[in-house]
Amino acid sequence: MKSRKNMALLATLVLLLGVFVSSGGAAGPANQIVANYADILKANPMPAGDKAQAITLASDATATINLARFAPGAEVKTHFHKSHSETLYVIEGTGRMMLDGKEFEVGPGSVVHIPMGKIHSAKCDNTGDLIAIQVFAPEWTEPDRVPVP
Repeated sequence: MKSRKNMALLATLVLLLGVFVSSGGAAGPANQIVANYADILKANPMPAGDKAQAITLASDATATINLARFAPGAEVKTHFHKSHSETLYVIEGTGRMMLDGKEFEVGPGSVVHIPMGKIHSAKCDNTGDLIAIQVFAPEWTEPDRVPVP
């Protein structure tokens, strides 16, 4: 049963990616795009000194879809989202996620769903960037990351 749920979630992410993500850079909110993630990363280099980057691909009232890049050693501190769920699909790289006190490794093909209010953190522990599609639902309209000491 768990495998079916994972496959359904993966199919949904692939469908969303196919609908929202072609050639060129990222699109503005509410624009439909089809894009190659490598082209988007090339067109949007990570600012000097930064360890993480979220490039908005599409956004409407139901969801915001980002292309997320984490440099080696990047760490997302423990937090939760008070009004959004978050789903990640890892395209490249490896890392470790902490979700509800349990740690697990993620890599290419991993799908992670983080329900609203669930405490989580992450660390990119490989020698290259970790690249993921990040979906927030509903639309990301305000800062929603609540730090957890």
